[in-house]
Amino acid sequence: MGQEKFITEQHRKTRSFFRFLGPLLLIVGGAMMLVAFIDFFTLQGFEEPKYFWLFFVAIPLLFLGFILSGLGFGGFIAKYQSREYAPVAKDTFNYLAKETTSGVKEISNALQLESASTDNFACPHCKQQNTVNAKFCNECGEKIGRICSSCKQLSSNDANFCDECVTSLT
Repeated sequence: MGQEKFITEQHRKTRSFFRFLGPLLLIVGGAMMLVAFIDFFTLQGFEEPKYFWLFFVAIPLLFLGFILSGLGFGGFIAKYQSREYAPVAKDTFNYLAKETTSGVKEISNALQLESASTDNFACPHCKQQNTVNAKFCNECGEKIGRICSSCKQLSSNDANFCDECVTSLT
């Protein structure tokens, strides 16, 4: 139903016109080109070609015939091409997914390790690793100071600014 609204009656008429006129121009232009070739290549001695001018008429007719045929039959061509390309695109995607899995896993692991190393810090009391947002140590329960978001250094809980880089901790 959606395609019926998209392709109007005027569109169908125009497409039918292009489907008629395009091949007609191709046939007429091809015939003119053939006559011009035969006339040119069957000359005897220094005889002048009689129908050489047909080349100059045939070339624009062939061009217009190709254009109008493409417009008239473009839907068929596009559907055919998409059916030809879809399996190739699918195979390419599956190949890339299969062949890059290990690389993607390595990158993911590296990012997780980096994230873990930057988001964790050691408790000043027991040296247990804790997350940056932890207020108390997971191991000893001691209150942990504030971690600077800029340089990741530990400052005391009551500090408003980082002891290392003077970034605001509030």
